[in-house]
Amino acid sequence: MALFRTIAAFALGAATSACVVFPVPRVLAPEVSGVLLNDGMPVANAEIELVAALAPSDASKDNPPGSRHAVTRTDADGKFKVGPLSGIKTVHVYGDELLGYYLVIRAGSTELIGFSDSGTGSVPSKISGACDLAKAHKVGNQMTYCDHNRLKKLKNDR
Repeated sequence: MALFRTIAAFALGAATSACVVFPVPRVLAPEVSGVLLNDGMPVANAEIELVAALAPSDASKDNPPGSRHAVTRTDADGKFKVGPLSGIKTVHVYGDELLGYYLVIRAGSTELIGFSDSGTGSVPSKISGACDLAKAHKVGNQMTYCDHNRLKKLKNDR
């Protein structure tokens, strides 16, 4: 009888253990550093915003619901560093989780998407690169102004 109770207790414990929620910290967006230029010249005091959300629908709109964000300004040499953004995962998702982040640049009356990235699994811990307001890059259907994605992909290929 004692063996039966032990087996029953083990089976009940195994069946209910998947229902227990444990908060797990996770990185939603990496630390992003770089320099902001306009036709090769540094742009000082521009606002740089890192947003952890799947896709920038329009840079001029408010942050998507449930997103996280951090804001910084460029220094006199156009340099900036923002992030990382962290969160807590409380629900276990089977398979890889879809994560996304993007960079918004506000210089004077101009508001642009620096870059955006999304994918499954995890995000890199740090990425860096340069942004030039005079040099747009077409990525899919979106115009971007930073080379962070290209540099990140080169780093991952090594």
